[in-house]
Amino acid sequence: MSIRPLPIFGSDQELYDALKSRNEKAYERLYADSFASFKHWVLLNNGSEMDAEDAFQKGLMGFLLNLETGKYQLQENTRVSTVVFEYCKRAWFTELKSARLQKRSVMPEMINEVDSADVASDLERLEIVEAVRQSLDQLKGECKKILEWFYVDELSLRDIADLLSMKESSVKSRRYQCAEKLKTFYLQTANRLGL
Repeated sequence: MSIRPLPIFGSDQELYDALKSRNEKAYERLYADSFASFKHWVLLNNGSEMDAEDAFQKGLMGFLLNLETGKYQLQENTRVSTVVFEYCKRAWFTELKSARLQKRSVMPEMINEVDSADVASDLERLEIVEAVRQSLDQLKGECKKILEWFYVDELSLRDIADLLSMKESSVKSRRYQCAEKLKTFYLQTANRLGL
């Protein structure tokens, strides 16, 4: 069985036009460019591989529907895969808020015996992660978005600038200011939690 090579589109405009004309190869390219990083992101955000597949499908369908109805128009210097990632993220956040996931608890398939030193280290790390989460929750609006996009989603400053319709240098400056705010919130939270 031979594997077909993935089609190459010279630009995001070409990919966008191919998607708009329902070109199946464009769907394959978009899936190849977007799904792996989205799955990784979902796994880091309390989801499973199946959750990632579901949210990706919902997000992709939302994107394609908006593309076909004209609600989404490709902006200059915007990557289609970045936009799809955002649609999929919204689908995942909706899923996280649903009662189905809030009530679901997953039992481990097997329990391994663990060294108590490892447990103490893991607990300490979890406390630090919780302090960072609480600190992030104190950030509002654009600040929170910029830091999550840059540090969690690993978007480039250029991609973030495109999403916010700002200059890259402005995003860089704003990211620094937001990181300083986050650091202040973290120190307060860590102090309150006794870390």
